[in-house]
Amino acid sequence: MVAADLRMIVATMRRAQLAAGVPDAALRRDRLERVAQLLDEHHRPLAAAAAADRGLETVAATHAPDLVSAHANLSRAAREVESWMARRPGSDYWPQGVVGIIAPWTYPVSLALAPLAGAFAAGNVALIKLSPYAQRSSDLLADLVGRYFSPAELGVVQGDDSVGACFAELPFAHLVFTGSARAARSVAANAAARLTPITYAVGGKSPAIVAADADLDRAARFVMTAKLRHAGQCCHTVDHVMVAREVAEPFVEAARIHAADIFANAPAFPAIVNRTHYDRLQSLLADAQKRGARRVPLDPTATVPEKASGKRTAAGRGGPHRMAPELLLDADESMAIMAEEVFGPVLPVVTVADDMDAIGRIAVGPLPAQAIYFGADPAARTLFADRVAADVVFINPAPESFDGAAMAGSLMPGNEQWSGETGFRRFSVARRLVIADDPSQSSLAATRLG
Repeated sequence: MVAADLRMIVATMRRAQLAAGVPDAALRRDRLERVAQLLDEHHRPLAAAAAADRGLETVAATHAPDLVSAHANLSRAAREVESWMARRPGSDYWPQGVVGIIAPWTYPVSLALAPLAGAFAAGNVALIKLSPYAQRSSDLLADLVGRYFSPAELGVVQGDDSVGACFAELPFAHLVFTGSARAARSVAANAAARLTPITYAVGGKSPAIVAADADLDRAARFVMTAKLRHAGQCCHTVDHVMVAREVAEPFVEAARIHAADIFANAPAFPAIVNRTHYDRLQSLLADAQKRGARRVPLDPTATVPEKASGKRTAAGRGGPHRMAPELLLDADESMAIMAEEVFGPVLPVVTVADDMDAIGRIAVGPLPAQAIYFGADPAARTLFADRVAADVVFINPAPESFDGAAMAGSLMPGNEQWSGETGFRRFSVARRLVIADDPSQSSLAATRLG
């Protein structure tokens, strides 16, 4: 597919949209309900495709709560869209036009469909660019979209990175991008010529802080559960951990035990998405080791101390682009791995003097998508929540909550931007209608023009 073909698709969608007129609440609700129905009726094969794309053999190894969260937001929009559309004095919300959505390979289904909660509620049509790095999911979703929607309502584009670059240059009314900061800069450059407004959902260096009085078992279980989900290739995972110096060693031991436990019955390590990303991670590890970091492989083939259950674990698996998890001790800001999102099964461990040391380090770095604090002192928790700028702050989350739909919804990148009435307004044009020869509006016209 070449650039001219893509421009023709967008132009055809826009002409059909103008010919049909502004959709009423019933049509918007119908579109939203059809997306929710697609997820309802096909979540199992979609989950199986996602598992296969990650190199896993079982559906249980994939992450389903993100689909639950997307479904919930779509259903809510369907219920409430009519009230969001109600005209208010002095303002009116109008559809923007054709919305482009660039979906990532990390959550190729939910992050392709979730932005439709806001886009469809606002009366737009949409075109989705699916990821070539989640081919099974993309093929299945493309087929399903064609069954539930006309091409004038919702279209799908597949292709490699060159197609993605052309996609970002198209004349969209609004563009949605989910992915890395590096890729976001490329998308922004491609869209700049048209001044296309872009909604970004970008990952980052999201820390977990373990205070001296933290429940170390709880903290270690949560951090390792989050970090090892999909081999750390999640925008909403823990990037690194900052641990109070006096509890660093027992935290590391607890992390080792829980990592082995997580993989005890795993069919395989999840695959790293491609060779380029695998080589990047290996380069970051080599740089960190050169600068003084200590690598601690969390190899489940090695026997670990007996746990309360009396079980000993041994579950190592390998394969193409598979990478066993590691802790990276004595990490610091001189290392490349601390300057960019890790996005892999490597957990840098930074020792800090106290909470204020951790807060200061966070403050001088890039804004984290989320920050997680483990500690018992109520005053310290409040201080952390007040001083750390992050989209989401969690205090002492339970390990099992990372797999829950509620937390998946809270942490899923972009969720707050395109869901609810906020999403409706984001994808709408807020406008005023002034009728110059209407005596009731003459004062308004004079005010606005004077």
